[in-house]
Amino acid sequence: MAIDETINSLRNCGSLKLFSVMQDKYEQLKVGCDVQVGSEADDHLFFKACGGYNNKGRIYGLGSEGSSIFERPSRARGSTAEASSYTSPVVTQLQAQLHSTQSELQTTQAELQTTKERLCSTEDELKTTREELEATRRQLRADLLELHARFDSFSSRFGHPTTRGGNSLDSS
Repeated sequence: MAIDETINSLRNCGSLKLFSVMQDKYEQLKVGCDVQVGSEADDHLFFKACGGYNNKGRIYGLGSEGSSIFERPSRARGSTAEASSYTSPVVTQLQAQLHSTQSELQTTQAELQTTKERLCSTEDELKTTREELEATRRQLRADLLELHARFDSFSSRFGHPTTRGGNSLDSS
């Protein structure tokens, strides 16, 4: 008996109130899940909504047919508690997505660390380049002052007065 047939038969039988509660829970579980009706994941939501196996080993709405659709977990000796060995396809899918997301996060963190290291290296190179540029500017100013002094000296030896009006370096 398929889950869809079970739902239809429950609607038609006398346990309509219990079915209504179970259907509400099923609809709540379906919210946010991308499952197709009739899929294994959809069947698992039904299984969860109806509370799984009862203490008689049956599933509400499926009766003894439940074990042909859902694997029945084994009971621990001396205990009535059941250990759920059934892993929902939805849970499996979510676990795979979580693993993928964690892997992407690790990759992104590694890329971020590499980018931070490159940024620090680039900042150090920029600082060094600025220092070298400033040293070059100072040296050029000193060389220019020396050239002006030589020009003035050379011009005065030949009796040519300099026509420069003031020191052009003062304005820079």
